[in-house]
Amino acid sequence: MTWVSGEWTLVVISGREWVEDEDTIARSLPLTPVDRPREARLDQDADGVARDLLGGTDALDRSLQRWAADAVVDEAARARIRARWLRIQAEGDATFAGALLDLAERDRPVVLDVGGHRVRGVLVGVGGDFVAVRSDQAQQVLVRTDDIVAVRAEPGTGEVSGDRSARYDLTLDAVMGPIAADRPDVLVRSRDGVVVRGELRSAGIDVLALRVGGDPPTPTWVPLRAVSMLVIEP
Repeated sequence: MTWVSGEWTLVVISGREWVEDEDTIARSLPLTPVDRPREARLDQDADGVARDLLGGTDALDRSLQRWAADAVVDEAARARIRARWLRIQAEGDATFAGALLDLAERDRPVVLDVGGHRVRGVLVGVGGDFVAVRSDQAQQVLVRTDDIVAVRAEPGTGEVSGDRSARYDLTLDAVMGPIAADRPDVLVRSRDGVVVRGELRSAGIDVLALRVGGDPPTPTWVPLRAVSMLVIEP
């Protein structure tokens, strides 16, 4: 039992009660005077427990630092796992058109295998069924997507997820008319590997009209469905 100085105590004995002052109680009971407040005792007890369990406040600081470092490492590991799963999910949703879009945004050189021919350059556009390439010879090359066998990116291109869809529904056949309006010199490569060079005169519903060089020039028609690649000379 603890005696707190400065307080009065009510004592009840055999149904009788009276109030004794602190000097009387202190002389008659084996009590220990305590001068410090209760909060100080609790703080001292907590400090003792901390020293007993953690070796003192310095050890506690070290423990807190270690726990914080472990938490940072754990969070970084979880972030890597989340990023890996997101990448795996994106790759599972990949499309060829989406990969072409990613490559076009990289603005890095690629090589397109089209049948037995190769086109080297930078992808500058992706249409509904074709891609536009700026070749190493400064040519504008339009390639029908269905005829591309493989696309090879140069080393260091970075991650290409391909989990996107083409932005435009513009088709290769649809752009032939505006191109023909300028009557450029072109090279037309068919899906069978036939090459026709000449001046593009017009584009009909399903046919291209060219004037092939010669004396006299030779009018030539190529079905649009047969066109695999159109190269516009600079």
